[in-house]
Amino acid sequence: MMKTNVLACRLAYSLVMTLPMVSVAAQNDVVEFKSIFTHADMPRAFSGVAVIAKGRDITFSYTSTFQPVTADLISPAFTLQTPFVVASLSKQMTAALVMREVDKGRIDLDAPITQYLRYLAEKWGAVITVRQLLNHLSGIVAIDKPLKTAPGEAFAYSNTGYNLLGELVAKTSGQDYEALASDMFERCNMDNTFASGNTNHAVRYHEKSVGELVTIIKDLPLRFTPSAGIISTAEDLVSWTQCLHNSDLVSTKSHVQMVLKAATRKHRWGELGYGFGLQLSDSRAVQEWSHSGYVLGYISTLSYYPESDTSMILLENISWYPKDMTRVFYYHDQLRNQLLTQFIDE
Repeated sequence: MMKTNVLACRLAYSLVMTLPMVSVAAQNDVVEFKSIFTHADMPRAFSGVAVIAKGRDITFSYTSTFQPVTADLISPAFTLQTPFVVASLSKQMTAALVMREVDKGRIDLDAPITQYLRYLAEKWGAVITVRQLLNHLSGIVAIDKPLKTAPGEAFAYSNTGYNLLGELVAKTSGQDYEALASDMFERCNMDNTFASGNTNHAVRYHEKSVGELVTIIKDLPLRFTPSAGIISTAEDLVSWTQCLHNSDLVSTKSHVQMVLKAATRKHRWGELGYGFGLQLSDSRAVQEWSHSGYVLGYISTLSYYPESDTSMILLENISWYPKDMTRVFYYHDQLRNQLLTQFIDE
């Protein structure tokens, strides 16, 4: 990996806005959103794409171009079609694949996972259900480690649990995970979304310490795709929110279960509910279904507000120094706060 000092990097910003005949209030909102990214006093730079959409219509977008001094690593300007690894946003996609199998009668949410993955029969000496994998109540830390908690006892975030769900849907459907996901993305008109590392996604970096970046060369292993490895674009994620929440991708009954609070997790936003691959919040009188993600080289946030049919998406190609998650997700949280304030003021 090659080191690049973040202070020696040139960060050029461009603003892309869709402003047809809109009200003064709407134009003021855009100005407020833009100021989040252009204010002089920021804890770090922004390196990626931010989008707000009303339904399928993108009403605000902001893109940055990150250009290291080293000429052979200069990356092209970001666009709404730039592919990023979306990290844990992958979980809601895997959850949707599970619920599609439920709708077809191939998966019982309350069946033990060993009914489908027999090789796990001797693993933990406890009954773990499919539902508990979906809502992080399984207690699973890793395949080769003891359970962190008894199944159903407490929320314990588990990437391994979602990777097992990827195996499970492959078993019940008779298709490998990549093919199954590709079929779903085609149905959702997500032409630039892949369950595979074989794509030319954004050059990415990791911040080892504050101000010190290293380039990331290796892709996330394919076995982690169901929990953290889907590759998508800001534009496609707008389509995803519409497909998941406003179409017949899953049945009404299945969708209700996905957005039903089954557990509580502690988060920098406060206590959040957790459904199936989705965080649930209404603490500020605005219903929100969300998730964020952090993997080596990428961070992401997707929030959907069903009452106004609004989506907020941020994708970055730097996994910022992880000791301070408030700094890591600074722009994501600032844009979210401004959007929530707008909703409440309305």
